[in-house]
Amino acid sequence: MGSSGVARLQGLFAVYKPPGLKWLHLRETVELQLLKGLNAGKPRAPEQRVRFLLGPVEGSEEKKLTLTATSVPTLTTHRLMRGPAFTSLKIGVGHRLDVQASGVLVLGVGHGCRLLTYMYHAHLTKDYTVRGLLGKATDDFCEDGRLVEKTIYGHVTREKLDRILAVIQGSHQKALVTRPWLGLPPLLGQKSTPFVCQISLWA
Repeated sequence: MGSSGVARLQGLFAVYKPPGLKWLHLRETVELQLLKGLNAGKPRAPEQRVRFLLGPVEGSEEKKLTLTATSVPTLTTHRLMRGPAFTSLKIGVGHRLDVQASGVLVLGVGHGCRLLTYMYHAHLTKDYTVRGLLGKATDDFCEDGRLVEKTIYGHVTREKLDRILAVIQGSHQKALVTRPWLGLPPLLGQKSTPFVCQISLWA
């Protein structure tokens, strides 16, 4: 793509992060692939410079040497001498996800990094799907963590979970009103953005 390709790499795009992959590794992978595309373009022709080379006089049988003006390429700008033309890109991440979480990451390239700040202050609605396992507890609250407790779960019903979720969502909506810096977006006319959560449990 070259320098013209860098000028076109401006804006926002979404990338899916699978579980088990760090968000930073995903960002570095995207940057590496973009840099490969930028450096894969046809290199520019090397600059030509005039050099005076010592050589025999043409058409003369005598062994005399003379200086001849010759145009030769400049090797200081050659790719093998200076390395790849593009070694880094400005890539920002709109939000972060845990290693075991999966979802969509919004990345910004170039001037798109500035748009990520606007998105953050807009407090857009986020939708989460939470999966859990009843009857077990681990030391780090992750599925692959060390098991620290086991118990029965026959008394847990969907109706009880719905009541608990309603309390949690109510406390979040109250925080949106009492603590405006947490969720009242000035860019959206002071309209609160709800926290949407879906829970799936397996016995």
